[in-house]
Amino acid sequence: MENHGFNWLNVLLIDDSKTILAYVRKVLEENYHLKNIFTATSAADGMLVLQQPNHINLLFLDLNMPNIDGIQLLSQIAELDYKGYIVIMSGTSLQVVSSVEILAKEYDLNYIGTLLKPLNESDFEKIFAKIGNSRSKQQEIDTLRDYEIIRALKNNDIEVLYQPQVDINTKEFIGVEALCRMHHPRLGLVSPNLFINKAEESELIVHITLAVLNKSLADWKKWYQHGINIKLAVNASPIILQQADFTDTVLKLLHQHNVPSNRLCIEVTEGVLAQDKKQELVNLNRLNLRGVEIALDDFGQENSTLERLQKLPLTYLKLDKSYFIDQKESLAQRSLINTSISIANKLNIKTIAEGVEDNDVLHLVTELGCDIAQGFYIGKPMAAKDILPWYRQWHANT
Repeated sequence: MENHGFNWLNVLLIDDSKTILAYVRKVLEENYHLKNIFTATSAADGMLVLQQPNHINLLFLDLNMPNIDGIQLLSQIAELDYKGYIVIMSGTSLQVVSSVEILAKEYDLNYIGTLLKPLNESDFEKIFAKIGNSRSKQQEIDTLRDYEIIRALKNNDIEVLYQPQVDINTKEFIGVEALCRMHHPRLGLVSPNLFINKAEESELIVHITLAVLNKSLADWKKWYQHGINIKLAVNASPIILQQADFTDTVLKLLHQHNVPSNRLCIEVTEGVLAQDKKQELVNLNRLNLRGVEIALDDFGQENSTLERLQKLPLTYLKLDKSYFIDQKESLAQRSLINTSISIANKLNIKTIAEGVEDNDVLHLVTELGCDIAQGFYIGKPMAAKDILPWYRQWHANT
């Protein structure tokens, strides 16, 4: 595989086998034309390299090393506040590898994949494909400030994009998820990771959610007038679910836009648990009684609990994209997906697979029995005006 687009990478290889080091260096030099490659045969030597001003931004780390192993080294790397990519190399069991992958994420390290020994030249392609279309943490900018969010709300600079969802079996276009963006005078259109967490520190998240809901209901009405009668999914932070008047506000907006309540789905973020669970349950059950559907989002992240599947009035369970992107070839992960789908089926909850990025993932989620697919392979997030052309193209191709 010939690629000249990775010469900005400064690589560190840590492995106690000089044969492995030589092989990996050869692949990186010949296939990816990398020049700045450092090697270390121990964890201690590797830490010395990382502490030098050589701007290492891609690290290949062996788990099985003497003295300090790769698992211990991950902790030390996290303490260095290392922001580059990390690739794990290992010949150990898939269960251990899967667990270490989760550990790397717990340390907030930029883990992008595992190379299983014996190494194969073709395995590197998956790693570099991720480097090519994922963003390194060192490229992230700081979170926006409160006044910037307030300015966007006042200037109506909250933008809503929509990502299509399709029935996996029939390929029918059945819905969209509303995704919030913000127009910034200096940064342009910015993603929610730059402002949602900040907004959730105050009631700004309430105003953002209502702005998204208002805009997306208006867009739904336009699509309906063109013959598109789909579900509209809108994310609701646990903070807004603690508002006593949230249900009444949603029902009022549905009435204003003349949108049937059963066309709206409120997505509850699984990654953040509400402080006031009683008020959350009151709102979700009141909405559900009036026909609004409820989805549990990001199921599969660290706060996922089976208990919530029983307590919440759920119509959909959204399986987090990490199920299908980061670890789709892991046997342990496949077993976990099967268990989640089985439980959802028993509770009469439909499953939505996020992160359907290619035909292989679509084939996997079809084989596993998921009901609905969402991801770049189906359709990228798009403006409201692009939904109709996308639908016509999708309908023509299926």
